[in-house]
Amino acid sequence: MSKTFFWQAVRLVVMVLAVAGIIYALEFMHGGFAVWFWVALLGVGFFGLLWTFRLTQQRVARERRAQKQRSKKRCR
Repeated sequence: MSKTFFWQAVRLVVMVLAVAGIIYALEFMHGGFAVWFWVALLGVGFFGLLWTFRLTQQRVARERRAQKQRSKKRCR
């Protein structure tokens, strides 16, 4: 679980750096490859955060189902 939080934190930091990179590239480089690089990096970070959130939610749902199954078996 801490591994997931670590990677989420890394992605969040990369996304903040990507936003700063976009601002810097727009201000001083006037478009071009640099802007698209930072935009792509931001998109990858955002997609990664959504993906890990989805995986975490699936794991929580799986654990809840398993807990319900165990409680049903105890009641019998």
